[in-house]
Amino acid sequence: MPDRTPQQDAERPLRADARRNRQRILDAARDAFVEEGTDAQMEDIARRAGVGVGTIYRHFPTKRALVDELVEQWLAGNAAVAAEALELPDAWEALSLYLRRGAEDMMQNRGLRQAYGDLGKLFEEGVGPKNRELVSNVGKLLDRCHEAGVLRADVGFAEFRALMYGLAMASSNADTPGAQQIYADVFLRGLRP
Repeated sequence: MPDRTPQQDAERPLRADARRNRQRILDAARDAFVEEGTDAQMEDIARRAGVGVGTIYRHFPTKRALVDELVEQWLAGNAAVAAEALELPDAWEALSLYLRRGAEDMMQNRGLRQAYGDLGKLFEEGVGPKNRELVSNVGKLLDRCHEAGVLRADVGFAEFRALMYGLAMASSNADTPGAQQIYADVFLRGLRP
């Protein structure tokens, strides 16, 4: 039997036990990153997942690869929230829902706050298919608000992205229960024309 190339190995479907291990690793990493952000250690993730560190590295060759996978999942979730918001008939309510849910998620998830601020992957063009969906959905939310006259004309996508980074950083320093809603209220008032 001829030797397999690395590309062929990557394309081969995972065995059932390997798929379960991969999912356990992702679940454990998500929990660790929620609590500790990107400071979470691979050894702690392995312990939480009930696998050896070598098993993690077989699935994710670097910690960065594991973080990138979680960021992709967060992007997909964020894109889904924006899609849900787009279903609301009122443009302002749709944007408000998206922003408030984002503030709540960032307050509870240290890793997500770091993804918004430190990693800078959310809302950037060309990162991946889930990110393109997020960018598209948020752009539609902003366009609808502009068309309805409920969003400042000088707030476009770039400004909204920068403000979301600011919200993430403010959330990372908040220790008051409900602070994320105060931040979201201030943010939303500032977006009005």
